[in-house]
Amino acid sequence: MMENDDFLNEGMEERARYFEQMLESGDTFFYDNDELGQLIDYYLDFEQIQKATVAIEFGESLYPFETNFKIKKAEVYIAQRNINGGIKLLEKYRTIEPNNGEIAKLLGDCYALSLQYKRALECYLFALNQDSGNDELLIRLARINFALGNNNKAMSYLNAFPKDFSYDEVSIHELIRLFLDYNQYNDAIQFLKKVINENPYNYGAWYFTGLINQKQDKNEEGIDAYEFCIAIEEHNTMGHLGKGNCLMELDRFEEAIESFKLSLDNDESDAEVYCNVAECYENLKDDNAAKYYYLKSIKINPNISDAYFGLGTVYKRSLQWKEAERYLLKSIDIDQYESLYHIELAEVYLIQENSTRCYKHYQQAYEIDSDTTEILLDFAHAKFEMGDIEESVQLLLENLENHDEDHRMYYRIASYSFTLGHFEKGYNFLHAALGINPKAHILLFEFSPFTENIENITNIIDLYTN
Repeated sequence: MMENDDFLNEGMEERARYFEQMLESGDTFFYDNDELGQLIDYYLDFEQIQKATVAIEFGESLYPFETNFKIKKAEVYIAQRNINGGIKLLEKYRTIEPNNGEIAKLLGDCYALSLQYKRALECYLFALNQDSGNDELLIRLARINFALGNNNKAMSYLNAFPKDFSYDEVSIHELIRLFLDYNQYNDAIQFLKKVINENPYNYGAWYFTGLINQKQDKNEEGIDAYEFCIAIEEHNTMGHLGKGNCLMELDRFEEAIESFKLSLDNDESDAEVYCNVAECYENLKDDNAAKYYYLKSIKINPNISDAYFGLGTVYKRSLQWKEAERYLLKSIDIDQYESLYHIELAEVYLIQENSTRCYKHYQQAYEIDSDTTEILLDFAHAKFEMGDIEESVQLLLENLENHDEDHRMYYRIASYSFTLGHFEKGYNFLHAALGINPKAHILLFEFSPFTENIENITNIIDLYTN
């Protein structure tokens, strides 16, 4: 079924084609001011910047004193990310038309994009004085105040919406995006409750209530909201998808699969859904079904990295190293900045005792996600397993400064030092580890079990634990 916007765009496409033919003919012709403005907006919406520029120039030739085309020229600058150019142009025309609220609003957008929030605030307030009921300006003022940390002021603008304002899915989405950008989850829920109280059958409000709860890991509440959403519109895909995601987080995999299958939309988005279904089957230990759905996902979208990764892990689990390697390499080829992909592949190479490739992928994983101590510890243990124990200790020492509050680093260095017979160094790091977390001393025995029978070491541990 074609939406209203589709009809409008289809009509605009025909009008744009006619306009372009008239330009190419070289004939002199007249165009209505408003119709030209609509054409320019159409070009900007579809990022046809050159065509928008030509239409603006034509408009200026017909209406040299019309401010609207000068504003459109600034919108072209913004579309080209030439924010300074937009500011200069708008400031110039603002001196000519100081009471033009549209110029002030667009200038506020430019200042907001360049993070000049106080200037943006001034422009938006001026524009609001010219048009006090403008909901777009209220949203912009809320956004700026959230950015400045003035949360109460931000909410006052959102509460200033007219009482009879009808919150459709587009306006709710705009407001929720604002709350999410600034992690204002509680305010988002309060806003949505207000909308639902005014209209209990507002599909968008229930959907976004589910989404906010899902983002806060309140999955039971998320499911309740998505079920209301589905009750209002049984065949909507987003409600079923959201419910499936919540069920998956709660390890209710069979129910999640059912919801995911109800969310299928016969388009490219189904690739992600099939990927989720496959992951559920993985968790249910049904690797054949997992492979089937990962392959279905890839058939729809050959560039979905998670599906290749999932296949790689399935083959790795069944000890089919060649296939595991092939699919994991493909996932990295699509997304080289996902550390988990590199870690899984490094583990495959560790099992195959291919130290060069193993170390390479652990190194890449650590460079991508250097704040994660676990990656460094796994990398070090890979070197330990390969017999490069001194390199293992050196790796941990070189990166200790960035993880110096993590007791696991000290226990691990102590373990490896004792294994090398470097007892003095081992004692020093054991003291440091015990000083941070004495209860975790079992970690020492995990990586160097022989130390449990060395009296000096057990005496040191007793000093901190008894």
